[in-house]
Amino acid sequence: MLLFYCRAGFEVDCAAELSAAAAGAHGRWEHKVGEAHVLWHPAAGGGRKREWTPDFAELAFTRQLLTHARLLDVPVPAERLAVIVAAAKQLGRRFSTVWLEAPDADGPRQLLAGTRGLAAPLQEGLREAGVIASRGPRLHVSLLDRHRVVLGASDPDNSSPWPMGIPRLRFPAGAPSRSGLKLLEALMLFIGEDELLGRMRAGRVAIDLGAAPGGWSQVLASRGVRVVAVDNGSIAPEVMQTQLVEHRREDAFRFRPELPVDWMVCDVVAAPARIAALVAQWVARRWCRETIFNLKLPNKERWREVQRCHGVIERTLAAAEGDHMLRFKHLYHDRDEITGHLRRL
Repeated sequence: MLLFYCRAGFEVDCAAELSAAAAGAHGRWEHKVGEAHVLWHPAAGGGRKREWTPDFAELAFTRQLLTHARLLDVPVPAERLAVIVAAAKQLGRRFSTVWLEAPDADGPRQLLAGTRGLAAPLQEGLREAGVIASRGPRLHVSLLDRHRVVLGASDPDNSSPWPMGIPRLRFPAGAPSRSGLKLLEALMLFIGEDELLGRMRAGRVAIDLGAAPGGWSQVLASRGVRVVAVDNGSIAPEVMQTQLVEHRREDAFRFRPELPVDWMVCDVVAAPARIAALVAQWVARRWCRETIFNLKLPNKERWREVQRCHGVIERTLAAAEGDHMLRFKHLYHDRDEITGHLRRL
């Protein structure tokens, strides 16, 4: 069994994407709106020799991926610890650590908050049972409700590096809005700090389309990047005081850089396909090397809209020289939008 975390209310979109990725695999999906997770139950004697496991990096609506999952019934909540330790021992595997967590829905979150005292005894019980070692995958203990727990594993190379797939980010000092947290999360997820030291540093130049009030510009400037903030709206004084941000009162769709730049970021409110065409144009015409952008999604058939935008970008770049890399992820700090990363290789 596989367990996929997602944002509450996006279970249908998560399952639709997974169904496309699982073409040829035999099994069934289980999900309910508002429960913030999707379960995959493989069919007994399915057509594949090994259990189907998708590439986490290629999944847009999945926050976290748990493999080798087992659903445990806990009739008496007071016996939850004993049930979990006994079941973990039966897995016959050793794990590097254990994460006590829950899907990001109201009920499971409240349950998790009320069982924080379980973490230390759980860790000790698993260690005494010989389940915890210095190496191996991570063990996840996911509280679905008072009487159901899922045990699952995650491969650090094919999963989110954060419990529940949720990064704990500090609100940037002097930030004019919380939108900067989206860019911070995107940079951590798509690129990572080690790579950013070379690709986003002092001396680099970025264009911020739809910049007002300057949340994304502030994040870029905090890394020493020189920013051209493009928006007819105002940029917060504290962002301009960095001395690294130049404000251009121009339309994001009409603006053209005088010279090619390293980065373009875009958080413009517009039809998703229009944004997809815009970012594809910037990379295809070599106006920028790399871009992070938001697509504002409709209320229904959001996965289909992501596919449509993916197609717009791929068709535009098919005629351009060179290779590229394109990824989407519904970030924790996203709401009814999805974040994309497009890079010219």
